[in-house]
Amino acid sequence: MHATLPNMRQTAPERSGQPLLRVLVLAYACSPYKGSEAGVGWHRVVESAKYFDTCVICEKDEFEDDIRRYLRKHGEIPTLHFHFIPRLPFAQFAERRLRPLYYLAYNLWQRSAYRLACRLHRELHFDLVHQLTMCGFREPGYLWKMDMPFVWGPVGGTQNYPWRLLPAAGIGAVLKEGLRNVANALQFRLSPRVGRAARRTAVLLAANSVGRQDFLSVHKVAAERELDVGAKSLVNPAGRHDEPDSPLRLLWSGTLDHHKALHLLIEALAIMPESCRYELKVLGSGPLERRLQSRARRLGIDGRIHWMGHVPYEQAMADYEQAHLFVFTSCRDTCGAQVLEALSRGLPIVCLDHQGVGDVVTRRCGIKVPLGDFREVVGGLRDAIVALSQDRRRLEAMSHAALERAAEFLWERKGEKMADVYRRAVQDRLPSPRE
Repeated sequence: MHATLPNMRQTAPERSGQPLLRVLVLAYACSPYKGSEAGVGWHRVVESAKYFDTCVICEKDEFEDDIRRYLRKHGEIPTLHFHFIPRLPFAQFAERRLRPLYYLAYNLWQRSAYRLACRLHRELHFDLVHQLTMCGFREPGYLWKMDMPFVWGPVGGTQNYPWRLLPAAGIGAVLKEGLRNVANALQFRLSPRVGRAARRTAVLLAANSVGRQDFLSVHKVAAERELDVGAKSLVNPAGRHDEPDSPLRLLWSGTLDHHKALHLLIEALAIMPESCRYELKVLGSGPLERRLQSRARRLGIDGRIHWMGHVPYEQAMADYEQAHLFVFTSCRDTCGAQVLEALSRGLPIVCLDHQGVGDVVTRRCGIKVPLGDFREVVGGLRDAIVALSQDRRRLEAMSHAALERAAEFLWERKGEKMADVYRRAVQDRLPSPRE
């Protein structure tokens, strides 16, 4: 069973006298009120509807109410239509407790989505189909089997936790992230559907340079690099740098889990020179919260750290606007939506020079620490923070550059780029004049 929002037309709408291309997008996660994957799904389909007649298949139980509520408040979008498919009853429990069972439930949902997509295609005759969210490579779905141009991505998830940093992260990280590294590599190479979907694409989008290289080397498919996340708007807070002698206000945001690697920053702050005055706000919670707090106490820096826990979006953005510097320590991330949230508020970044964040951050808007061993990374984080603490003019210049960099990833610009991708995919399918 599936639910459908009204407004579905049998005839494609027109713009400037020409019928719009009709596209079908599978966005399992899609919400105007949530971040991460759901936010990616929402912003991309809304941008698609500016150029094309867009039909979306998404998950019912978590996202339908959000979408209906938004459209009731803001009005229907004439070129955007939704169909909803419920997940299996055990999926929510499995997501929290038993991941293999969750992936089984997700696969069964994808099969239902494929059957619905085929039926809709027979009725409405789409020009293109796009597998959008979820963004990970593990479940490519089945839309690539349909007889029309297939776009997949931006695809992420091929990146792994650096082996050289695992021993210092503790036995839990070694077991969890080490096993994931192995399973990730095997699944990417051996999954038949991943390879078939990649080779069937009219356009394959990789969310970072790691994925782009992986698809090329393993599946011999050239992908275009396209960051999965985007910026909603630009905010330039006034007065951030008006107190040059104030302590450096550091901000860290994310889940307190192994792959986010907050322990790297804690270790770096513990060897900071006394002349470097700082305070750190940590936004987020997670399974390692108490362990990380205990580590900070043992190192004698707990008095400078404010553990904020999970905070509402509006409060989090206020914290972004008050900070001087955002530190992103993640050792395994497609990119991290927090990075664009920081840049879009003029917040320079200190991060590791790898994966998606390495693609986004430039020398003008941040400092990228080379990926060495544990001591080298911790020392690099410390040196970057000290350098910016001692040179507030450089920090302010980076703040302006951060806004300029974020402007390149505004959803409007990403929508223009995706519209070009769709047009190229369809154009390549059209017969040549000689045919």
